[in-house]
Amino acid sequence: MSVEVSNTDKVWLIKSSTRILGPFSVDEVAILLKSRQVSIIDEIRLPSGRWSYIRENQRFMDIVRAIREEQDNSPENTMTQSIPHNTNFTKTEPTGDSYEQTITPTPTMPPQMKDVSAASERPVNRSSIPAAGVSYGTSNDARVQDKIRQQSNVLRWGVIGLAAIAVVAIYVTLGNRDAAHSGNYDELISRAIRYKSVGLYEKSLASYKAAASMKEPDLDTQIQMAPVMISEDRQTLQGRRILEKAIVQESRQRSELVDAYLGIAVSYMMDGDLKEAENTLQKAIGHEPFNIAARLNLAIVEMKKGNYKEAMHKFEHVLSKEPYNVMALYGRSMAAMEVAKHSSDLGFLKPLVSDLQTALTKTHLLRQELSLFMIYAYNLLGDVDAMNQAIVKFLSEPPATSTLYTHSLSVDWRFTQWDYLEKYCAEVYSKSVPSAELKAVRASCLMEVNRDTDADKLLREAVTEGPRDPYVLVAQAAYLKKTGRAPEALAVLKMPELMTLPVRDRMMGDICVTTHDVNCAQTAFTKLYERNNTSAPALYGLAWVVIKRKDRNAAYNYVRAGLQSEPTFIPLLEMRDQLEAD
Repeated sequence: MSVEVSNTDKVWLIKSSTRILGPFSVDEVAILLKSRQVSIIDEIRLPSGRWSYIRENQRFMDIVRAIREEQDNSPENTMTQSIPHNTNFTKTEPTGDSYEQTITPTPTMPPQMKDVSAASERPVNRSSIPAAGVSYGTSNDARVQDKIRQQSNVLRWGVIGLAAIAVVAIYVTLGNRDAAHSGNYDELISRAIRYKSVGLYEKSLASYKAAASMKEPDLDTQIQMAPVMISEDRQTLQGRRILEKAIVQESRQRSELVDAYLGIAVSYMMDGDLKEAENTLQKAIGHEPFNIAARLNLAIVEMKKGNYKEAMHKFEHVLSKEPYNVMALYGRSMAAMEVAKHSSDLGFLKPLVSDLQTALTKTHLLRQELSLFMIYAYNLLGDVDAMNQAIVKFLSEPPATSTLYTHSLSVDWRFTQWDYLEKYCAEVYSKSVPSAELKAVRASCLMEVNRDTDADKLLREAVTEGPRDPYVLVAQAAYLKKTGRAPEALAVLKMPELMTLPVRDRMMGDICVTTHDVNCAQTAFTKLYERNNTSAPALYGLAWVVIKRKDRNAAYNYVRAGLQSEPTFIPLLEMRDQLEAD
């Protein structure tokens, strides 16, 4: 159960730039925000929690809203002035008197000094000098002069030849280096764009950064990569400026303009500027009225503004166009839970639950999250039996599965993260009689937000109350796996009570891959495949096994089948990339 924190408890830590500040109380954080010593886009957390933006933390939303209203009413904020970075101003001071070059006068010698300049040359009578040895000629000898001249010419041309060779070598070296540099740059840019197109955004960003460190990419490449910079690297301002250049360019196609507006809108949503985000999304809809990403983002904006009923209707509108849009169903569910808290008529929850049950049979994406909404809805409806069945569905899914799927760069998908979802788990737990399985659910939620110590405590209680409950044991195995205790997790998964659970084979297979146990992985994933031959995790596991056994053709077949079933499953996308690169 979550610990209550008052406004005067100094327990909040703030991460501003590279500094960790605090601890502060809620009241102190409010003062810091109003005085602009910290920003709403700085991150904050409790000592046992995860970092989140101040503007998105439920505890500070009212404070942030009040600050924004105050800023909106201030005349100082009606104009934004931007100053370009890296602008250097050089001031040249005028020099003093100009330098005048004059002839240096011949100094007058003091009387005490003697003239030591060379005396004038006088002819010498060489016959009076005794011979000291054999004479080889003088410098005036024609033969000696000719020999000296020949040696000088040889030396001169030798130096010139060496210099020419050195120059040629330098040009060849620099040419090869530039060619290699250019080839490597082009390869990195091509790789970055390809990774982006298949949804491997982390690899795309890494390749793009490596290329940009060599030279600045052209504008078209920057425009293509701007959504990745915004979504994956949080470079919202820089990405937005690049996309704004795309909008003002002539001969841009309508689809390119819509994509640019969507990228700009997502950057505003990530910055918490919902008003600008909404205005930009309306521009996108002006070009393409039925654009699903724009409609979905508008619904997310309404939910972030706290207009849950309007958000629910907008999500339903998206679902009327795309009935199996999982993110829209997730948003509709979250908005509906908030509306139901303040509504006496809960009839709208029943069709929602029906849609959730249908969705859970069609995709693995957000499956555990949608199961939690089912638990919450049945709790509100007072249907205990249905709630217990939903708990079993929740515990039948391995944790952190949604992180294995790609997401759209045109949608602010972060509202699906567990930082926003965990509160529903806490509310259900606090309003219900905590059974062993419900404690396992609560522990699973705590693990998702990295509160492993609290999760461990609840799991110990759950195992004590239900030592043979297979779903409690699965949750315990998930905790042991997450905390790096693979042998203990395998021991739990091998217990006879778990033999009939598909999640047991999935978790065991994942552990076998991590420990590079090929035979173990083959056994686990074969059982999972026999239960469902379209399971993307099972097909990935079997592909991993045959790769280890050097059977590339079989691996290609498994990967192809898996991507037909789940085209956004990241492990399969990475494996396909690996097979194509080898």
